[in-house]
Amino acid sequence: MRQVVNLVIALHRLKKTQKLQGTEFSDEELCNIFFENVVEEYVTPTVHQKTTNAADHYDSSEQPQQKSFICDVRNKFLVLSKGITTELQAITLQSGNKSRRVQLELTTYKPSVTPDKGRPIALGVGEDLYLSCTSSSGKPVLGLEVVKKEDLKSISGDMKRFLFNKTVSGQTVTSFESVKYKGYFISTSYTDGQRVDMCQSQDVPDRLTSFTLV
Repeated sequence: MRQVVNLVIALHRLKKTQKLQGTEFSDEELCNIFFENVVEEYVTPTVHQKTTNAADHYDSSEQPQQKSFICDVRNKFLVLSKGITTELQAITLQSGNKSRRVQLELTTYKPSVTPDKGRPIALGVGEDLYLSCTSSSGKPVLGLEVVKKEDLKSISGDMKRFLFNKTVSGQTVTSFESVKYKGYFISTSYTDGQRVDMCQSQDVPDRLTSFTLV
């Protein structure tokens, strides 16, 4: 439709030019006039397209940070395990061991582009330690990285590995999907004492992606 409109405009201008000049044009002159008018109409759409394709970014909101203990639907709590590497594990805790629970700090972000679902958040574990989703051998994995809070006030590009879309279904069931790797969720194993990791989709038979914040 736009091409037809541009063609009509070009022909209309051509008629006006013919009236003003009062002379006949050669084929080459007519061709030059035609393309000058058509090209002029396409300048603005090109600029607009570049503007709308700007990279998205996320700024931390002024909302108070939420601090919560997190357990999966089988009542396994997240605990911090420090060995050769520092990682989160999901463990069933008895009453006397509740002190082992790790309290996560949830920071909410305001995206420049409206997300498809959920609310972007960063998950802090203690001082300057945050959950991140990175790629290892082509597969998204969950890890812990030391990063200053000041460096996470505005996030874009590769730093999106620290962001997860928090989605709440019903009143209490929460899931966390990676912002950088869509379709991958924080998950726990059915087996007690296993590492907390990422899994693809919420329907993996041996992984749990639903959590409760307490």
